[in-house]
Amino acid sequence: MASNPVAVVLAAHGAPATDYPRMRVGLLMMLEFSGKMAERLPPLRTWRERLASQAATWPRTPDNDPYKAAVDGLAARLSQRLGCPVLAAYNEFCTPPIAQAIDSAIAGGAAEVVVVPTMLVRGNQHTELEILEAVVQARHRHPGAVIHYAWPFEEGLLVSLLAEVVTEHLSSSTKQEA
Repeated sequence: MASNPVAVVLAAHGAPATDYPRMRVGLLMMLEFSGKMAERLPPLRTWRERLASQAATWPRTPDNDPYKAAVDGLAARLSQRLGCPVLAAYNEFCTPPIAQAIDSAIAGGAAEVVVVPTMLVRGNQHTELEILEAVVQARHRHPGAVIHYAWPFEEGLLVSLLAEVVTEHLSSSTKQEA
């Protein structure tokens, strides 16, 4: 990554690769949902961490992870539009994790990083807690950098985006009927 004073981390959810064994995904989810029990029992915590690492580092292609391919493509187009590096990062199931992407942006010369989630609507644990925690921890690791968390999105912007998409589809269906 070329040195640029500003970088963006596009914080996406992440998904297991489609060819990652489904039973392992199920076990990982079971361990995730067990919450505090897995934290109190070291063997369960170790098992969860190992499964999470395996799922995240599973080899990816556009065929076995179309979500990652889409996020990576979005990051590339956003980078072109903004004229600064945009690093795709993931909350779970995929690499790089958000914290690592923030660290990479700063190591690449960014003095200011904007972390922007792809999950647009409020009320989910990922944007409200998990990504926020990654940003807060990064601020502690990099006190000389300015790290913004571009969240929550202003509701009027979301309404405008969705209204434009709906209007576009309604306009295209009217043209098809003509």
